[in-house]
Amino acid sequence: MNRLIILAIFATFSVWAKPLEIIKLGHPTLRLEAQELSYADIQSPEIQSLISDMAETMAKSNGVGLAAPQVNKSLRMFVMKSWPSVPFTVVINPKIEYLEEFGQKSSTEGCLSIPGKTLTVKRFKKVHLSYFDQHGSHVSQELSGMGAIIAQHEYDHLNGVMIVDLIESLFQGMVGNELSTAPLM
Repeated sequence: MNRLIILAIFATFSVWAKPLEIIKLGHPTLRLEAQELSYADIQSPEIQSLISDMAETMAKSNGVGLAAPQVNKSLRMFVMKSWPSVPFTVVINPKIEYLEEFGQKSSTEGCLSIPGKTLTVKRFKKVHLSYFDQHGSHVSQELSGMGAIIAQHEYDHLNGVMIVDLIESLFQGMVGNELSTAPLM
């Protein structure tokens, strides 16, 4: 039953939605802190159309998440879906609380803005996410597993952070001596 509802939602998006261009690493919009949307913005035909277009773009790209900055819109909004564990979700103006007591884990991730590359980064196992949905209703929930990983990845995009930044930060803590003894490849 739920799968039929999801398919109906995507079929509806496909009628009006058009795939958007996904911008790539190096584009300045990816480094901006995205702007919040007002309730009136959320209800506007432009944002509702953008949501449909983002859903279509994510699906056609075989992605599990897509943030508005990745389609050159500096707005605090993303969509996510990973069947069967993460239903299609529209996340607007999110606030994320990292639940450190549950620890972190390594996550191998790709990014639609960095095609053909995967990187391993550390992500929190569990997060608390509060946001507004596509209707402007407030939602508050705890996420774990794939949902938590996708939410953290997309939330980073809203703050101008890319997965390559998380890798680089690992090297900033190393002392020069440790680097000089590493084999060169």
